[in-house]
Amino acid sequence: MDRHHSGGGSTPEYRLSRDSVREVAERTPPPRSEPRFLSTDHLSTEAAAAYVDGCLPPAGQVRADAHLGLCPQCRREVTEQQDARRALRGSGPIHMPGDLRERLRLLGEGGDPELPPAPVPPSGNRWSRLLRRLRSLGR
Repeated sequence: MDRHHSGGGSTPEYRLSRDSVREVAERTPPPRSEPRFLSTDHLSTEAAAAYVDGCLPPAGQVRADAHLGLCPQCRREVTEQQDARRALRGSGPIHMPGDLRERLRLLGEGGDPELPPAPVPPSGNRWSRLLRRLRSLGR
């Protein structure tokens, strides 16, 4: 490094010699074409969905905006989430089959959704029905 005095100032100015510049240039790797990120820097699938839905907290929104400006991988993830959101919103109402609704109801009541629901007995208790049957057989 060479020391030079500039025109009227008392502070010396330092400049690299040609040999020093060449040495630094040889030791410096070429610039990266794309930024590199740690796996924790990327948006998770859930964060990308929350970003698309506008549900991220303010600090998360700022971080996501900054990251999306640099990361093509996460921009693709956000685009896929936007496409999925549009497809779901444009699909119209979703109709649930009756047997699925019944199975879900059974789950809520603690029943086994794999078994069909038990038949509802006709009015009257089973003892009175049994007695009527026995009487009719005895005639």
